Amino acid sequence: MADFNIEKFVELSKKVDLSDIDWGAAAKVGITDDEYRILRYMSDTEIHTIIYLRDLLAGHTAADPECTQFLACWVYEETHHGRALDQFMTACGRQAQSTTARYQELTSKFSWREELTGALSRFGALMWKDFAAAHMCWGAINELTAAASYMALARRTKNAELAKLVKRLASDERKHYSFYFHQADKRLRAGGPWAERLCRTTVKRFWEPVGIGVGEPRTLEFIASYLFGDDRGHAELKKIDETIAQLPGMGWFTMTGDWQRGGESWFRENRPMDWSQHRLLDPAAAQAAA
Repeated sequence: MADFNIEKFVELSKKVDLSDIDWGAAAKVGITDDEYRILRYMSDTEIHTIIYLRDLLAGHTAADPECTQFLACWVYEETHHGRALDQFMTACGRQAQSTTARYQELTSKFSWREELTGALSRFGALMWKDFAAAHMCWGAINELTAAASYMALARRTKNAELAKLVKRLASDERKHYSFYFHQADKRLRAGGPWAERLCRTTVKRFWEPVGIGVGEPRTLEFIASYLFGDDRGHAELKKIDETIAQLPGMGWFTMTGDWQRGGESWFRENRPMDWSQHRLLDPAAAQAAA
């Protein structure tokens, strides 16, 4: 993989382009209740990004000019992802809560796990320079998962304008992933066995899909079933695991696949009718059931 060009990224950074979205066509087709649930979750997660910036800019990372330049652009682009999704939902007649009100609601609902993870993250960043490798590895996992989620939604939706928008967001997420992956790789190689051990322990003990605490109860299980419950979804998450496993000391990584299997299993056992409907979203499954 070629080196990440931070200067080019900063120069080209911008909010997502909505100039060619046909809002009338989007409204005419509309979105399903399931799509609305996912879009709200995605929007809330994107708006949530500013909270993670606090943890990422702690300690030694804040002194790294490449990281600070990237993160300034990253949080700007991610915030506009949330705004674009809100605009789309509103155009489809699904009135979104104001950004200010939703931000206040999200921060007031932080789970103890989020608070603990954030506190430990900031402590680690202050104590150990090599802890930044764990931050960067974590970011790479989340950005790849976000891109895969957007692409899965694009494949399933019947709204061509929604597919156009989320493919654009996926492209941004892949750019963000590239930065995080390169940083993780560089820092893990420089830090050696100690950095690898610190990263491995942090990810094993604390990683969960981005947006824990966001959305309705069991939203992540719903997403595991709805977006990733078919063969292609399984393959996409396996590809993420294989990509992260290429990082030094991360050959053991299977966590996105583990999350998907656990989430899908819960949904299949507890919401069997909905799970069956989700299977029909996959063209191959739908054809086999006909």
